[in-house]
Amino acid sequence: RLAIVPSWQEYDTDRVKLILDPGLAFGTGGHETTSLCMEALDERVQGGERVLDIGTGSGILAIAALKLGAAVAEGVDIDPVAVRTAGENAALNGIGKDRYTVRWGDVVTDRALRRELGGPYDVVVANIVADVIKALASTVRPLVREGGIFLCSGIIDDRAEEVAQCLRDNGWTIAETRSSEGWFSYLGR
Repeated sequence: RLAIVPSWQEYDTDRVKLILDPGLAFGTGGHETTSLCMEALDERVQGGERVLDIGTGSGILAIAALKLGAAVAEGVDIDPVAVRTAGENAALNGIGKDRYTVRWGDVVTDRALRRELGGPYDVVVANIVADVIKALASTVRPLVREGGIFLCSGIIDDRAEEVAQCLRDNGWTIAETRSSEGWFSYLGR
């Protein structure tokens, strides 16, 4: 349902238009891992959800969830440039700070930040790298509401089984696996 369009380009579409200027932050929608996450969000976001985007980058996944009907979203990134860029992209899409908050910090190592984020979230998405996802496998559970999902991607094929096993070892049931061009995403419950 989504079409990603830079702010300087006119684009007439019946799809949900997501205006995005990535700047120096990761996430243009062109990479397979982002596409895998957006496909899963498109299928899972029904309306009214609370979303947390860990490693938000340009904000593309949180903004996509909001454009698809999520009620509120929060983004977190360790890069201050990403925090600024994500906020600017939200504004381009008419999304105010009342619906999307972006914070700087490391969810894996900062317990105070995890407490501040609170939860529970209906959807927690992390499109990062295998090692960070493995670290999140043991720390993100309290942020996901009962029945909610942990959507993770950024996993290269030669690390896919290692990450899947880490998720299972930390109590996650992998409900869905997606892959494209040597990249994987998992939807955990």
